[in-house]
This record gives sequence, structure tokens and C-alpha cells, in this order.
Amino acid sequence: MPRSLRLGVIVDSEAKLALIKTVAVQVGQKIECSVLVSANSGGVSPSELAQLETIQELDAWLVALNYADAQAAKTEQVLLSPSLASDIPVIVCDSSELSYGPVQQCQWLKRLKLRLQRVQGDVNLLSRRAASSVWLLAASTGGPSAVCEFLQALPSELDVAFVYLQHINQGYSSALISMLSKAGHYRPRLAHQGGVLEAGTVTLVDPAYRIEVQNNGTLVCFDDPWKGPYQPSIDQLAANVARTHSFRGGMIVFTGMGEDGVASSRLVAQQKGLVWVQKPETCVVDSMPQAVLQTGCAQFSGSPIELAQALSKHLHHLQEQQLNESSATY
Repeated sequence: MPRSLRLGVIVDSEAKLALIKTVAVQVGQKIECSVLVSANSGGVSPSELAQLETIQELDAWLVALNYADAQAAKTEQVLLSPSLASDIPVIVCDSSELSYGPVQQCQWLKRLKLRLQRVQGDVNLLSRRAASSVWLLAASTGGPSAVCEFLQALPSELDVAFVYLQHINQGYSSALISMLSKAGHYRPRLAHQGGVLEAGTVTLVDPAYRIEVQNNGTLVCFDDPWKGPYQPSIDQLAANVARTHSFRGGMIVFTGMGEDGVASSRLVAQQKGLVWVQKPETCVVDSMPQAVLQTGCAQFSGSPIELAQALSKHLHHLQEQQLNESSATY
């Protein structure tokens, strides 16, 4: 699980700082230092800037100022300081709407919470690289055995990250992680705030909380549960990944009961992502793959081993294309 981020805050009121501290605690982050910039101070003084530059090991800066006030522009010297902004993320929040009323304040705090959740991934990306391709592995009844068989048949060098959505009851994720750890080369991990979808990994989605995949290949975890009858929801996450990664990946629907994944398979295909299914005769329960096949969106059907072989061939072909395109530019 991720450690708490150490944040530096540049803010123009004590009341605003108190609100930010409350939100930071909610997302498990820590305000390590803060600088109060008053409207009449003319921005951050040279001595304050020098003091800030001595602070070590911060993970990110949060600048929350009222940009309707012309004095706020004078704090640009902080953002432009290489020692503050070059190596860590800087979140800039225009907080002018806080003065408009309680509704606007709630909206601002909601957006601030989401930005602080997302910055965990930005920090992690400084030391890790997201995979070029993301594939969803969707399953229900009989899924663990089929997915493990699929993973065991894959070579280790593929530049792909898997996100595994398995319909299971809460409390069984650790047992499934243990099972996945014995299945081939792909390192299992539980989805967590700011997690990076790295090559060679399988990220298991816990049914207890909803997640989203960001464009940069990181995860945001939310407190609210998955909507609808399925936990985790294949349709919800597949629709999310179709928007963020489109042709850079796809979805494989394995054995399972029900129709979760049917609606999103159309969207994945529309976004030029690939939709594959486990061959129905190899399934414990074939309801899910059969339902996807009936949409006409599935481009390939095979046993878990055949799916692994096809994916390996597909990704190697993409890698060769990228190498050829890179060579052509020189």
C-alpha cells in the first residue's frame, strides 16, 4: 500500500489551510509545511522562498490562492523556482469560488480531494513506468482457474499490464492474490491509491471499493461502492479504460455467469480496443462470453492457452510496428 504523501502548501488564509488539512487527512496525506501569503504581502518574500528551498523530501506542492486577487500572480516566483517545481508535482488550485457560498465550497473541496488522490499516481510515476498496453481480465464463476491458466501460458517480456476483475465476495482478495502469485511471471498486486499499471503486473480489483484508471496509467480509488449488482463492475471499469486507453489495450471475458461486460464490450470495440472471449465450450459457465459473442463485438475466441498465445503474438506485432515507425523517423 502507498505511504502517506508529504505535501507543502502555499495558501492565502488560515481558514483555507484548515480546509485543505481536513481533505488531506481524508485521503491519507500529510501537510508537512505551509506558507501563508497575505493579500497585502506582495507574494512570497525572498526569505520565505529561501526557507522553502531548504525543505527536503516533499512529494508535491499545493498552491491554493484566490486568483481573482491580482496579488496572487506574484507567487509565480515560487512555481518558477527550479528547486521547488522541477522534481515534484505542483497542484495549482484557484480558490476564488470559495467566497461564493457553501455550494461552491463543497464543489471546490470535492475537486481538491480528487486532485490529491490523483497526485499519488503522479508521484509514483517519477520512479515507475506505466505499461504501454492495458488489458482487462474479466471473469466470474470459474474465473480464477481460467485466468491462472492464461497467465501461466504467457511469456514474461510483454509490455502489458493486466487489471483483473473477478466477481468475488469481499474478504477473498488476499486468497486470490496468493493464487495468482503462483501463476506465471506476472506479479499480482491489489489495486490501491496511486498504483501504477506497470508492465509484468496483474492488478486485482477488490470488490469493496470503486477504482478508475487514469490516462497516465495510474489508479484512483474511491470510498463509494460499485453501482449495480456486480462487484467489482466489469462494465464500469471497462467503459473507463475504453475512454483512457482505447486502442492501447483490450478486454478478455472469461468464464462466468451473467451479462456483466456486455454493454462495455461495445464501447471498447467502438474505441478500437480489442474484445476477446474464452471459448464457451472451455468455460465452467459460459453465460458471460456467450453474451459478448452475441453482440458481434468479439474479434477472437479461444481457450485460456489459445488466448495467451494470441495476445503474445499481437503484442509482439505491435512492438515490431513501433520499432519500424521509430526507425523510419531517423
